Amino acid sequence: MSEKEEKEEQKEAVEEQADILQEQEAKEEKEERGAEEEEKKEPTVEELLAQETDKLLRLRADFDNYRKRMAREADEIRERSKIIVVSDFLPVYDFFRMAMDHASHTDDINALKQGMQMIMNEFSRAFEELGVKEIDAVGKAFDPKLHDAVKSEASEKVPEGMVISQWKAGYTLGERLIRPSSVVVSSGPAKQEESKVEDQKG
Repeated sequence: MSEKEEKEEQKEAVEEQADILQEQEAKEEKEERGAEEEEKKEPTVEELLAQETDKLLRLRADFDNYRKRMAREADEIRERSKIIVVSDFLPVYDFFRMAMDHASHTDDINALKQGMQMIMNEFSRAFEELGVKEIDAVGKAFDPKLHDAVKSEASEKVPEGMVISQWKAGYTLGERLIRPSSVVVSSGPAKQEESKVEDQKG
C-alpha cells in the first residue's frame, strides 16, 4: 500500500470516528431533552391525589401529636393545681386532727372552742392564700349573680329585696363565682288581708 493510500485510509477512519462521536453526542442530547420534558410534564390526577393524600396524612399526624401533647400538659397542670390546693389545706387538717384527739381526752369546752377557732383561722389563711373570698351577703340587696334565695320572709325592719340572713356562705375566686350564698330574702312588712264587704242592693 502506498503512502498516499495509507493516509487516505487514516483520514476515513478519523472521519468515521468523528461521525460515531457526533451520533453519540446527538443521542445523549436527545435523551437529556427527553428527561427534561418528562420533568416539565404536568402530573396526572392520580399523582396529584396521591400528593394531597400524603399531605393530609402528615397534617393529621401532626395534629394528633399536638392534641396528645396538649392533653398531657393539661393533665400535668391539673395535678400540680391539686398538689398546691392540698398543700394549703394540710395544716388545716393537722389542726383538726389535733382538736379531735384533744377532744377525746378532755371535757373542757373552752379548750375545744379554742381548737375550733384555730381551725377556722387556718381555713381563713388557706382561703386567703388561694385568693378565695367569702361573699358578704347579710344586709345587702339580693343579687342573683351572687346569691341563691332559699326562702323569703316578711320583715318589719328589713326592706323588701334585702338579705335578712345567710344559711350557707358563698365564695369567689377573683372575678369567678365558686358558690353563691344561700340566703333568706325580705319580702317587706307583712301584708294584712282586708276583708271587703259588698253592699247589698235592696
